[in-house]
Amino acid sequence: MRTGETGLNLIKGYEGLRMSAYYAPSEQWTVGYGHVATARHGMSVTESEAERLLREDVKPIEALLAETVRAPLNQNEHDALTSLIFSIGADNWRRSTVLRKLNSGDKLGAAQAFELWTRARVNGELVSLDGLVRRRAAEKSLFLMPTDASLVVPTSDVRPAPECEPAFISDAELKSAPLVRFEKFKAPTDARLSPEERASRARALFSATQALAGDPTKMVISKAEEHADIGVTVGAVFAGLLSLGITIYGGLLAAWQMAPGFVESIGFSYSRFPTLFQNAPIWFAGIGAAMSYFIFYILVKRAARHDLKRQRAQEIARIRIAE
Repeated sequence: MRTGETGLNLIKGYEGLRMSAYYAPSEQWTVGYGHVATARHGMSVTESEAERLLREDVKPIEALLAETVRAPLNQNEHDALTSLIFSIGADNWRRSTVLRKLNSGDKLGAAQAFELWTRARVNGELVSLDGLVRRRAAEKSLFLMPTDASLVVPTSDVRPAPECEPAFISDAELKSAPLVRFEKFKAPTDARLSPEERASRARALFSATQALAGDPTKMVISKAEEHADIGVTVGAVFAGLLSLGITIYGGLLAAWQMAPGFVESIGFSYSRFPTLFQNAPIWFAGIGAAMSYFIFYILVKRAARHDLKRQRAQEIARIRIAE
């Protein structure tokens, strides 16, 4: 398939015509409609020569498309891809999401992937460029345009979902979120409240006070507090298991000393567990050290929990003063 006039005009429009060679930011001499293969310092071309060079430049791209694309293409899709490859280069095309989606049969995904190629390095920094954004939009539009130029007009039966907006928050997220978030008030520069924030916090405090009929500082459980509570629970469980183990172990030792006959009658004779009884000091020391660690862990988590509660109470008091 050859590139049509639509594709050539698209390339011409975004490459621009340079009658005289110039040194491009890509560190290549460029002339005509983005021609670099034979461009050199001092070279100049006419408009017809620039078009001839452009047609020569798209021939390797047409061969590349025939080699790499396994999906059938119409003329508009072919022309849009030619313009894209002319812009990003053959190596980038071979590893592009556009090609991968196209060969997997997902033409809509391929069209959306055009928008990935809108950034370039300027002074060493990767930034989005206006010209690339506009060119990708034009190429994507041509790619999606039927060859008979008849537009598919959407009906009122199907409308875009609110989730299309990046800032969309679902009802479930709103219901699960705390009424008041205090993290942003930790910095002194954020201490001032806007009228809307004051009104929102006043409503939240009133609702929480009515619901709890008590201390409003208990109305919000932050993520940090949840993590502290989980840590306390985990530490308590491990400490409890270790305590149970050392209790059973000590009970067996005591029973063997006080009533060896009974212990042997239930299958816990000394002959069966020599290592268990001989290394009693080591077992007690190890279990005791582990218990000490988990108890210390619990105390640290509880202290962190109390600090969070104190900070939250201070924030509540500050909000009341602001009101």
